Amino acid sequence: MSDVVLQYAEGYKQRRFLNWFFMGLAYAFLYWGRYNLTVAKTSLGGLMTNADFGFIFGAGTIVYAFSFLVNGPLTDKYGGRITMLFALAGSALMNALMGLSLIQVLVTKAIPKEHMTVLYSALYMVNMYFQSIGAVAIVKVNAPWFHVSERGRLGGLFGAMISMGLFFAFDANSRLLDALKGTGPGGLDATWWVFFAPAIGLGTIWVVEYFLLQDRPSNAGYPDIDTGVPEMAVGENSSSSRCSATRSW
Repeated sequence: MSDVVLQYAEGYKQRRFLNWFFMGLAYAFLYWGRYNLTVAKTSLGGLMTNADFGFIFGAGTIVYAFSFLVNGPLTDKYGGRITMLFALAGSALMNALMGLSLIQVLVTKAIPKEHMTVLYSALYMVNMYFQSIGAVAIVKVNAPWFHVSERGRLGGLFGAMISMGLFFAFDANSRLLDALKGTGPGGLDATWWVFFAPAIGLGTIWVVEYFLLQDRPSNAGYPDIDTGVPEMAVGENSSSSRCSATRSW
């Protein structure tokens, strides 16, 4: 077996940490804005039956799966930074619209209850399209920042951050609903905050990522590294300005 000795420019690891940590947090927030529908369904009771929920969630899942066929090439073309910002903005907007739509159903009654399933199916499908973009963007951005020998640890850390996203989606949202019981107009439960809260979170992390997230080290003022992937060792990425990864046998 071989050992890889990585040599990085001064400050590189700190800058890389900022790049991946907040992107991991962004992905956790995307989870927050994906599975909040499950918590909302429980709170809405008969307004969203099991059959309604199954149809909405199923439609979104199908869009999520097939969107990878489109979003992979798009991410390759435009880069992970642009597509991640696009994903965060889109999911924030869809969650905000789901919250507003729920107000229109429960409070103003401008939207008839019988239209809710169709409306939420459309909004959730678009939301899941943006969720798919975010999943691809994470892989695209992280690859140029990490040598292949480091990616196992990175995957473990991202797994922990995904679990944090599930905490936001289920535990935090459940606690939020408990705190907001009967606080809406006419004593209604303010269930719409299950959608507004992640929308605010996604909007906030969008601002952070706009200033911090970069596709590769050279975009942040550091030499690009030798990632240890053969296809990356061509063109400008193989120049002498890269940080080195040397092998000792």
